[in-house]
Amino acid sequence: MLDPHALLAPLDGYIVEDLSNADITTTGALAASILGELAEPVLKMLSVVGDSANDIAVEFFPDPDDEGTPGTLVFWPRTRTSDTSTHEDASNAEYSLRLSVFLSEREDDDVIYPPGFSMVLKLNENGCELAKDLPPAVYERLEFQIKGSKLPMGFEFLDDSEHIPVLPNMRRQFLKAITRAHSVTAKKKRKEFEAVMAHYIWDNTEPDEHFGAVLQTLATLFVAIHHQSKQ
Repeated sequence: MLDPHALLAPLDGYIVEDLSNADITTTGALAASILGELAEPVLKMLSVVGDSANDIAVEFFPDPDDEGTPGTLVFWPRTRTSDTSTHEDASNAEYSLRLSVFLSEREDDDVIYPPGFSMVLKLNENGCELAKDLPPAVYERLEFQIKGSKLPMGFEFLDDSEHIPVLPNMRRQFLKAITRAHSVTAKKKRKEFEAVMAHYIWDNTEPDEHFGAVLQTLATLFVAIHHQSKQ
């Protein structure tokens, strides 16, 4: 695994509130480069013995309208839901791994938050069903690998109204988040399923080992779900 500090070093000195138009262009290119360096080791994580990641698509999608998070690297099963847009394919994928970098932000004159990485495993409706069908041992093994040190703070499901941490008891927490997603979708009568997103933010205030541990966990879950989809 690459050193997250070294990966983020080119973004040092860029603060969202101070960006010029030229800076926005530069930081967008830097974000693409940083995530490009991550693509190869993550693809290796998504490959297992005797099986490659050839049926997994990967692409960086820039977002010039978001100065703070100028783009996202997405891994998703290589399916075609659109004849013209890979962005639409990635957005509609039943499961995807999404990595982005964010820039430093100024809270006030004395407090500047550092740049960092955002990691998301996104599950749409069918992806949630695949996650439910995974053997409990998959979750237990991943949870055991993270235990032994302080659990990653903020490793949780993105949710505006309910705090659902991924750990401890990973499988139970996934099932809880999936149940809630179905409930919210039905209650709000949404046409699109309320996606479940296991999320973690890493910056240099977090332990170094958590960067690799969480990324490996999300990648392994992606692989397990990917193989479950072929059953």
